[in-house]
Amino acid sequence: MRPTILPGMAHQLAPHLRPATEAEIEAALRDVLLRGGFYPVKTDAAMINRGSRGRGSIRTGFPDLTVLHPLPGTTLCLAALVETKTVTGKLRQSQIERHAELRDLYGLQPLILRDPKEAVALIREARRIAGLLKERSQIM
Repeated sequence: MRPTILPGMAHQLAPHLRPATEAEIEAALRDVLLRGGFYPVKTDAAMINRGSRGRGSIRTGFPDLTVLHPLPGTTLCLAALVETKTVTGKLRQSQIERHAELRDLYGLQPLILRDPKEAVALIREARRIAGLLKERSQIM
């Protein structure tokens, strides 16, 4: 039987008795992605220069992680933009706007991952695409 959790007290419980925090989910996602051959890069705008619009800056609302997967035999890689949220976490307005900009202007689809198990599908897709590209390069 799980204990009753009073509002504002969840953070004081042992990790296995409370919902995971966004930071814990992100750390677990990074571990899964690393084991799957990805190189995760933290792309938190707050760590760089909050809200800057300068050239080469990361704007507020940009996804938490940019994950890179090598394409063997080339200097290129596959990339995915990953936003980490808890099961109940919601996008902030700046994230909604930035994700829409990435989709509408650049054709990029940020992923919202709430559980490390969801990263497995991303790993499978990267391996599938890398395999297709490898097959195609051998044909040419």
